[in-house]
Amino acid sequence: MVRKQNILICDDSPVVHRAMSRMLSGQDAVTLFFAENGKEGLECLTNQDIDVMFLDLTMPVMDGFEVLQVLSAREHETKTIILSADVQRQAMERCIELGAHHFLPKPFDPEHLMSVLNKLGIYVVEGLDNSVPHQAGDEFIQAFKEVANVALGRGAAIISDHFGEFIKMPLPNVAKLCAGELEMAIDDIKQQSESVAIAQRFVGGGIHGEALVCLRGKDVGVFGARLGFSQVDEHKSEIVIDIANLMVSSFLVSLSEQMNIPFSVRQPIVLEDYMVWGDGECIKSELFTVEYTYEADSLDLECDVLFMMDNSSTLVIKKIMETLH
Repeated sequence: MVRKQNILICDDSPVVHRAMSRMLSGQDAVTLFFAENGKEGLECLTNQDIDVMFLDLTMPVMDGFEVLQVLSAREHETKTIILSADVQRQAMERCIELGAHHFLPKPFDPEHLMSVLNKLGIYVVEGLDNSVPHQAGDEFIQAFKEVANVALGRGAAIISDHFGEFIKMPLPNVAKLCAGELEMAIDDIKQQSESVAIAQRFVGGGIHGEALVCLRGKDVGVFGARLGFSQVDEHKSEIVIDIANLMVSSFLVSLSEQMNIPFSVRQPIVLEDYMVWGDGECIKSELFTVEYTYEADSLDLECDVLFMMDNSSTLVIKKIMETLH
């Protein structure tokens, strides 16, 4: 009799949990376990004999790198497959150095995943349940969060390639934001004297939005120079606009590929010169937002990015998410 194989899915994404369940649940040779962060994953590894762990890198509480560091100091038989949107070359190399057996980028190819499991001695029957459940309520927000996570990973890889060093992969916060919350966020940005804020509008496929990018830290100029941008005046306006444009466009390029819609962007503008939000104009409805922060590993630099999309855009995104997931 073939021994059942225990597989742990350690990922904070409900979308990934559902997808893995559809592929692997009901298999006679497999028992599934789930964890939503690295701490829960390590607890599961302590209490269960796990044969294979699928491990995400960007999770709250404890991320995948921290889990790998803990495991590297232990004796264990668990084989680790990284399943992550962080596709930076430095991230992949770090994972292999810490003992990971394979690295699968998100969104993952089910056939490739099955092939990797086969190489590890776990054989599963394909096609037991490939149905896609209808999304109810705001479940499309979770689906879009996974799409945004992939876009951030690819964007980080683009920036990292330009920069030449590892970029800390952020966790995207996807939510609906009311007008009052938006005004508070913008006021907070304006009151930070040490930061520079840039606004950039974008449109595509029925989606209309605006991105706010806030840069702070004494190494903004150094970061820009490493990316190949040169400072042309004492106010750094050109270099921060170039950095903001890269932050926005690198995200939108990947988003466009996943959602199969082209985006076009307007020229970025320093927020102090951009008066739409400061002249009493009030947004009447909720906005669909994606918020995240990039940090350079070796520089004093933080970059906050807030994407805002109007109510009609939310309906477009919901329809696309129902198709994709």
